[in-house]
This record gives sequence, structure tokens and C-alpha cells, in this order.
Amino acid sequence: MVSLFKNIYQAMLLILLCLSGAYAGEEANRYFNLGADAYKSKDYFQALQYYQKAAEIGNADAYNNLGGMYRNGQGVAKDYLKAIQYFQKAAEMGVSDAYYNLGVMYEDGEGVVKDYSKALQYYQKAAEMGDADGYYSLGVMYWRGEGVGKDKEMARHYYQKACDLGNQIGCKKARK
Repeated sequence: MVSLFKNIYQAMLLILLCLSGAYAGEEANRYFNLGADAYKSKDYFQALQYYQKAAEIGNADAYNNLGGMYRNGQGVAKDYLKAIQYFQKAAEMGVSDAYYNLGVMYEDGEGVVKDYSKALQYYQKAAEMGDADGYYSLGVMYWRGEGVGKDKEMARHYYQKACDLGNQIGCKKARK
């Protein structure tokens, strides 16, 4: 009899954990959407507040958007180091765009020493996750020979992949 109550108790705890996780996810998405609305309205300070709340609850895209806001100085002073930290957190949580953003920062030397090979690695990771901009940036790097040997055929291949995923500039470059 004690065993039965113990099993029921454990099952109830498991259900509560699942429900609380689902609620936290919904809450994080709600804050994220409020942040996106504020951002579209150019209310960057409010967007930052909502994205921070969503990130605290575990929304990976909020971390990525916070990185973008710190990178561009929207609602806060520009802070490349904070931007990188937010992008890294989002990347660890599986956001392909965060890998792309890290690639841009390493390619441009924003808050880090310019490092084409590291940028290439981040773009590759983004591309592997199906990110059109990641493929496009790989194309650019192969076209220019940055961080890799110049290879126009490989560049066109990556431009075409970007095009297939909806990147219009990739479509134009793939035809050159």
C-alpha cells in the first residue's frame, strides 16, 4: 500500500514538473513576443526588458536578440563583449542565427581579434543548421579566399544553397 502511494506521489510530481516547464516555455514566448513587438515599434528600451525576462526564463532566441541589441547599441550602449556572450549562450541553446552572428563578429573583428578561420567555423555551423545567411557568408569567404583558399566554384555552391533557402543576394551571386 505504501508503495502504491509512493508511486502516485512520484507520478504527481512528474506531472507538476512537466506542467511547470510548459508554463515557463509559454511565459518565455510571451515575453519574447512582447519584446519583438516593442522592437518593431523601435521602443528598444522596452524590447530589451522583455527580451531579458524571456532569456531568464530560458528563451534561446531572446539571448540572440539581446546580443544583437548590444552589438548595435539599441536601448543600451554598444557592448561587443556582452553581445558575444549573449550570442554564445544562444548558440549553445541551438540558435543557428547566433552562430551566424558570431561569425560576423569574428569576420569584422567586433570585440574580438579579426579571425577569418573562426568566422568560417561559425558560418559553417550556422549553415549546417540550415541558416541561409550562414551559407551566403561561406560563399563570400570562399569567393574572397578569407580563412580558406579562394574557390569560386565552392563559393557558387554556397551561394546556391543560400538561394535555395531564400537568400535573394545568394541567388544573384550564384548566377555570376
